[in-house]
Amino acid sequence: MTALIETKNLRKEFVLDGGGRLEAIAGASIAVNDKEFVCLLGPSGCGKSTWLRIVAGLESATAGEVLYKGAPVTGPGKERGMVFQEYSLLPWRTVADNVSLGPEFAGMDAKSRRDIAMDYLERVGLEKFADAKPHELSGGMRQRAALLRTYLCSEGAALLDEPFSALDALTKASIHRWYLEVMEQIELSTLFITHDIDEAILLSDRIYLLSGKPGHITAELNLHKESRPKGDFALTSQFLEYKKEILSLLQL
Repeated sequence: MTALIETKNLRKEFVLDGGGRLEAIAGASIAVNDKEFVCLLGPSGCGKSTWLRIVAGLESATAGEVLYKGAPVTGPGKERGMVFQEYSLLPWRTVADNVSLGPEFAGMDAKSRRDIAMDYLERVGLEKFADAKPHELSGGMRQRAALLRTYLCSEGAALLDEPFSALDALTKASIHRWYLEVMEQIELSTLFITHDIDEAILLSDRIYLLSGKPGHITAELNLHKESRPKGDFALTSQFLEYKKEILSLLQL
């Protein structure tokens, strides 16, 4: 079976101002299957964000290849939507207009895209803020809106660059529960990067552990969950066993 997203022997070097070279990613290969949540977990500076930008087509690799459904990725595409660490909502547009940006670009009429936006906003409890501007929302609400926009802009996969890192602990716990609930309603493959071990275990089907520098895969961990975990999964023995294993593999 062909993976939805693959990177094969990916390498990335940066040319420094003094003429030297810095290797950020060293010969790394991963795969993301259809409707799967895959995480790249590693410390800051190990090349995670660079890797994701290459998969998104926002940056070129020095060597190796990126494939989407077996075809080479040569640039950005609507099948790969990206959510950055910043909320990246357009401040002059309402929440509903931000969320419906993808359908608008696709040429959908105003009423139809408003209906779609409202449907998804209702699913995540933001329908009362449809006509609000981004600055009128809390951080967690803005990130929910940004995630919904990515879902409606994407046809296959969401690429998430530590989207919850700026949230406080309580808001992050809340949005994790929300995200797991949304994943049951919206089937979209996800490639997610983080340095938060608990977050990676809670959300992922598979985890690739990275080490740097340069960034390279040190281990792959399959999380055998019977179903999408609920909010109390972090209190289970299974969660703790996964955490012990990751800490051991990362030698922390």
